[in-house]
Amino acid sequence: MNPLMMAVVIIVALAVFTRTMIGKIQLLWALEPTNRLDHITQRIKSVLVLAIGQKRLVARANERSSGLMHAFIFWGFCVLLIRSITLYGEGFHEGFTLPLLGGEYLIGYLYVALKDIMEGVVLLMVIWAIYRRAVVQPERLHNTFEAYLVLAMIGILMISDLLYDGTRYNLIQLHGNPENLHFLSSATYGTEFVWSPISVAAGKLVSSLGVEASLTLMVIMFWTHVCTQLVFLNILPTGKHFHVITALPNVFLKSLGYPHEKAKVLDLEDEDAWENESLGINHIHQLDWKQGLDLYTCTECGRCKDVCPAYVTDKPLSLFQFNEDLKHELYDNADKIIKRGKLARDLKTIDVEDRREKIKEEMAALNSEKQLVGDVITEDTLWACTTCRACEEVCPVAIEQVPRIVAMRQGQLLMAEAYPKELNPALKGLERNGNPWGIGYDKRADWAEGLDVKTMAEDSDVDYLLWVGCAGSFDDRSKKVSVSLAKILKKAGINFAILGVEEKCTGDFARRVGNEMLYQMMAEENIETLNNYKVKKIIAACPHCLNTLKHEYPQMGGDYEVIHHSEFIEQLVKQGKIKLKRTLQGPLTYHDPCYLGRYNQIFDQPRNLLNSISTYGVKELDRSRTESFCCGAGGGRMWMEETIGKRINIHRAEEIAALQVDNVAVGCPFCLTMIEDGMKELGKEEDIKTMDIAEFVEKNME
Repeated sequence: MNPLMMAVVIIVALAVFTRTMIGKIQLLWALEPTNRLDHITQRIKSVLVLAIGQKRLVARANERSSGLMHAFIFWGFCVLLIRSITLYGEGFHEGFTLPLLGGEYLIGYLYVALKDIMEGVVLLMVIWAIYRRAVVQPERLHNTFEAYLVLAMIGILMISDLLYDGTRYNLIQLHGNPENLHFLSSATYGTEFVWSPISVAAGKLVSSLGVEASLTLMVIMFWTHVCTQLVFLNILPTGKHFHVITALPNVFLKSLGYPHEKAKVLDLEDEDAWENESLGINHIHQLDWKQGLDLYTCTECGRCKDVCPAYVTDKPLSLFQFNEDLKHELYDNADKIIKRGKLARDLKTIDVEDRREKIKEEMAALNSEKQLVGDVITEDTLWACTTCRACEEVCPVAIEQVPRIVAMRQGQLLMAEAYPKELNPALKGLERNGNPWGIGYDKRADWAEGLDVKTMAEDSDVDYLLWVGCAGSFDDRSKKVSVSLAKILKKAGINFAILGVEEKCTGDFARRVGNEMLYQMMAEENIETLNNYKVKKIIAACPHCLNTLKHEYPQMGGDYEVIHHSEFIEQLVKQGKIKLKRTLQGPLTYHDPCYLGRYNQIFDQPRNLLNSISTYGVKELDRSRTESFCCGAGGGRMWMEETIGKRINIHRAEEIAALQVDNVAVGCPFCLTMIEDGMKELGKEEDIKTMDIAEFVEKNME
């Protein structure tokens, strides 16, 4: 080959690629800091399972075929990276091979075989992918010129390499190797062509060509492959296929120990934060660099749309479009953000007040001219999210959507005071009475009247605190769940107490709608109460309370062992403290609450209990466990009306009704309300009984 030409092609291609990537990296570097470099071993495991293993693509039963298609293309590229290095080396030195891949090593022949097979497989997958886009046209896919261009280029890479090897085979085997071409050959392993049947088959397609024509075709295929690959490399950072470069780093840098980055505990005493509008996310430069990397990495696969309860019920929330709009705003302001980042770093090193004020003015002048919410993302889009995390669970590249949405809500509520006014009664109820119903706090323990349930004020020397929650204390339907749970605990001889009038809302609702000030007030008061009583172990019937107490209170000094009532009851059964009767008649299904399942990975315990009491066992919904469909109440939506599209709870109720069951179990007071209301709307409340797990257990105890 031609070393000079190879050098020029590589240098030009890599120079353009490097220039592009420097700009992308500078933009990320200018965004807000965040720490994602802890627990390296766990991060490597995530890469192996999610990125290399393509778990979220191949594990979904309803999309396994398309998932395997994408996975084989990816795995093929991984295998062909070695081949690419060999070809570049061949451009400088004929017969170039990498260490251990020469003709004297078995591994060299095994690689030839693997490479050959994978090229054939990838080519078939590309044809399938093009057919799927052009003919099948799944609704979630976005058919663009770029998508077809990239698939065509992948196809060209496979065809050119197969024909390159095929013409080499023809020249060596059919024409006596007139150019003394290098090939692997061993008395033990034979020639490389014994190991590459697909390349040999490709060679047979052009076997009628003479020596000169074959040499010409071989050279053309070599340079076609090399140049296509380098052009492809430079196309990647300019569109959706940037994820080919960023996916592995994005998975490596994903949140650990909790499904996504927890909402930050904002410093509400920071006067500069109020002045600079930096509480929450109000401007595009306030994204942190991991959130920017998320935007780079979106594959536009549309899987998030398929599972999003808001999108499925015709709300104006498409997570793909949400990412696209933010990404375009990020790119449109790239120069300003990079300049602003440099000024921010300078500000940290300057003590002179006049100079600091001037830098702050310069930074303010570099803000985007667009309002992030209003001009870039519509209000209806922002407030449609139920924070259910279904989108995050199916995202193959571990993009975290919910933290951005909550942070933008914080900005809207704290800085702009722009939020759905229908939230006001619930927010005022929290402020005045410590619960979103606004019912007098002195009524909080009325549900327990006659049950001989003690309060912590009466006796704090207990093993467990039962966190009743606002719904369990004030909602008439959920109070029945509290009664059932208390009876179960007393039957098992558990030494427990409640806070009664001292309990306040955990603040989950306030935090999800962006009212960080109210959340912190509620959390501080509760933590002070819990710590005064030296509480260590808490039982919670509400997954939202569970999630906040377990994962968010530690941010503010409240560290407790928190367990959901379904987990605790299952333990009681295993310990023999309560015995269950298998007396529940009629088909039964279970609805996985989002904050119990996707947020806290509690799937089996509720099912184990239900299977212990049901003569039929649990009949699974099509969308269950990690892909359970939201009831529509999370993210503050419990306190907002659905005026756009179909009601989410109706959609879920229809799915349950179609399963033809007599009973549906839930493990969340919000789900209980929403699904029961859905059944009433469908006229099915008498045919399908909706009850909490605790109610089912209490009714079927010996």
